[in-house]
Amino acid sequence: MSIKHFILLSVVYFSVMFGTLVHAANLFIPAYFHPSKQPIYWSHLAEAAQMVSTAVIVNPHNGPGTSIEPSFVNAIDRVREAGGKVIAYVHSSYGDRLMNDIFKDIDSYIAFYAIDGFFIDEMTADGTDENIRYYEAIYNYIKDKSTHYSVTGHPGVVPDEVYLSKPVADNLVVFESSVRSYVNFQPEQWQRNYSKSRFIHIVYNANLQQMTQAFSEADENHVGNLYITDDRLPNPYDSLPHYGAEELERSFVTPK
Repeated sequence: MSIKHFILLSVVYFSVMFGTLVHAANLFIPAYFHPSKQPIYWSHLAEAAQMVSTAVIVNPHNGPGTSIEPSFVNAIDRVREAGGKVIAYVHSSYGDRLMNDIFKDIDSYIAFYAIDGFFIDEMTADGTDENIRYYEAIYNYIKDKSTHYSVTGHPGVVPDEVYLSKPVADNLVVFESSVRSYVNFQPEQWQRNYSKSRFIHIVYNANLQQMTQAFSEADENHVGNLYITDDRLPNPYDSLPHYGAEELERSFVTPK
C-alpha cells in the first residue's frame, strides 16, 4: 500500500469516527535528495501534496547548478501537479554573499525549473539597517520577477519583527534545531500579530512520540508549517523520516 492510500484510509477512518478533520499544520520539507538517486522519496512528496498543503525546498547543487537536470524537472512537475509548492534554495551567507551571485542563482532557477518561490538560507536575525537593506534587495528582486513568487527567509531563530513588517520575507523559519532544543521553544509576543501560516519550524532528531507531540502543540507554538524528522545524522534532510506516513496523518486533527 502506498503512503497516499494509507493516509487516505486513515483520514476517512478518523473522519467517520470523530468528525471533520482540519489541518494541524502544513508540511514544509527540505528535500535535499537527488530525484535520480532517490525517486521513491519524490514520489512520496507528490503523494503527500495530494493530501496536505505541502511546500518542498529543491536544492540541486547548493543552488541551481549550471544547467537543467531532467530528473529535477520531472520531480518538481510531479509535486506541483499534485498540488504542492516547490521553492528554490538560495544561500546568503548571513549577508556576506555577493548580491550578484544571489541574483544569478535566482535567474538560473527561473530559467531551469517551474518553481513557486525562493528559500533564502542563512538569513541574519538582527534588525540592523545594513542587513535589512541586504535582504530587502533580494526580496524586491524576486518580486520584480513575479509577485507570485513567495520568499521564505531562514534565520532559524525568531528574528526581529522588521523581517516581516518591512517586509523582507513573506514567511520565516523561526526554529531549526534538534527536538531537545524544541521543548524550550516559546514564540515571541510580536508573532501573535501575524497569522501562524507565516511561521515555519524544522525539527530533527525526533522519535515518533516527539513528532506527534510537536504537531499537537502547533497552535501553542503559533506555527502553521512544520517538518519533523528523525535521527539520520549528519544530514537529517537527505532522506524522509521513517515515520513519514504517521507525520502526514498528524497534520490532520479533529476540532474539540
